[in-house]
Amino acid sequence: MRKKSRYRPLKIGDFGIILFFLSALFFLPRIEGRKVRITVDKGKEYIYSLTEDRVLLVRGQIGVTKVVIKDGRVRVLEAPCPLKLCRQKGWIKKKGDQIICIPNGILIRIEGERFDAITE
Repeated sequence: MRKKSRYRPLKIGDFGIILFFLSALFFLPRIEGRKVRITVDKGKEYIYSLTEDRVLLVRGQIGVTKVVIKDGRVRVLEAPCPLKLCRQKGWIKKKGDQIICIPNGILIRIEGERFDAITE
């Protein structure tokens, strides 16, 4: 005898509700970030304000990545990785935006209001 499942299959109306909420995520206004957090090899973290323009040299697993903070935006200018996907991402400035360089082990993420400190 089969056990009765307490879950029911999805119906067309269910898909409509799911689609509505997912599409709402794309139209919600995203605020501009106040700081950038650069994480290297899941250990070292560097936090910088987006209000101060600067050029950073971040040493990762395979070499040095050149990161530029300018006019409240961030981008990777030079990278040692073979495909250079992190460079192709371009400028980021909204809270939650991120650039990831997997070969070099670097994560660059825009964050919101709070500004803590620079850690190493």
